[in-house]
Amino acid sequence: MLADDTNCTKKDSPAVGNQSATPWEISYANTQSSAQFGDGSGVKVAIIDTGIEGGDSQLSPAIGGGQDFSKSGGVYKADVDGHGTFVASIIAAQPKPGRNGMVGLAPGVKLLIYREAGCNVQGGNDERTMASAIDAAVAAHARVINISQAGYIPDDTLKAAVVNAYRNNVLIVAAAGNFGDKDATDPNSNADYGKNPTTYPAAYVPYLLTVGAATQDGGVASFSETGPFVSVIAPGVGVGGLFPDGKVHLDDGTSFAAPYVSAIAALLIAKHPDWTVQTVMRVLEATANGNGSWNRAQGWGEVSAVAALTADPTHLTGLYGAGPNADGPARAKPVSHGIPMLPIVNAAPAQAEVNQRKGAYIALGAAILIVIVTLAGTFIARDARRRRMML
Repeated sequence: MLADDTNCTKKDSPAVGNQSATPWEISYANTQSSAQFGDGSGVKVAIIDTGIEGGDSQLSPAIGGGQDFSKSGGVYKADVDGHGTFVASIIAAQPKPGRNGMVGLAPGVKLLIYREAGCNVQGGNDERTMASAIDAAVAAHARVINISQAGYIPDDTLKAAVVNAYRNNVLIVAAAGNFGDKDATDPNSNADYGKNPTTYPAAYVPYLLTVGAATQDGGVASFSETGPFVSVIAPGVGVGGLFPDGKVHLDDGTSFAAPYVSAIAALLIAKHPDWTVQTVMRVLEATANGNGSWNRAQGWGEVSAVAALTADPTHLTGLYGAGPNADGPARAKPVSHGIPMLPIVNAAPAQAEVNQRKGAYIALGAAILIVIVTLAGTFIARDARRRRMML
């Protein structure tokens, strides 16, 4: 089973007191600072989640289609859990001055909504249904698919759907999971998978991009799951987003870090529609703040929207480590003990000392020459006397 009770965000996420304030993660991305970044127009982003509030909301203009996989009467423009609406708003909420300060990072995209999970639906919530939703998104020409949910059992059908999306040039962005510091329990079977379990589809790298949660000060959230599949991290603590009530609420989770990255990916694709899924992944990873180094908690580092959107894919930082899409193993760094190691040499002598040494060497050489000449003369004279005696 895929869903866990973190999908039921509606029950415990508080509304923000100052509704006119822009959520911190939106301001932090800074994508609205320049027209060169665009708004994602022309790109389809699929959201496989609990549905979406489709009434008179800040999201309704962005909805471009979808499908119900949750046995909810074919209705995908509804969200009794709130999770899918929250996720979608980070990507594509339209600005509504006077109502609140929420605006998506890529408000020009078209959303494809696949209602496939939730705590209050009769169907879905399993790997096979998710695989069907992925296939439907690929068939509908999505360029990005956001999956903010996870399961704990590998499934060949789900993996095949992920690989098929990759081969069709579709980027899947998956949440890493929220059980980094506590046991993961399936609410349906009561199975206990332990602390920090491997999650799926997140583990199906390098065919997708897996996102962990960053804190507001750039650290890794304690709940964010770690492992060899973590690609990058993005804001996932105290994140602001819309609920079906039309208000901005706050919540934590890798579920909300993933759409942050999905939105930036959509902006990249809108600017560079010819880029392959591999290039988009590479740019997001190489421009993250890990500077080409990887670890199990933060992957290649925290994503930088501005760095990614201004990157030249032909001049990117190399990726070295055990993470997804690495260029090679981690490189050893020189050890420094705080004191520079210099060659040991004598200090240069003063010029007077040099001149004095030269004079001594010349005098010595002259004396040696005199001795040699004197001895040579003696040997010659002695040899001459010998020759005369022999005659």
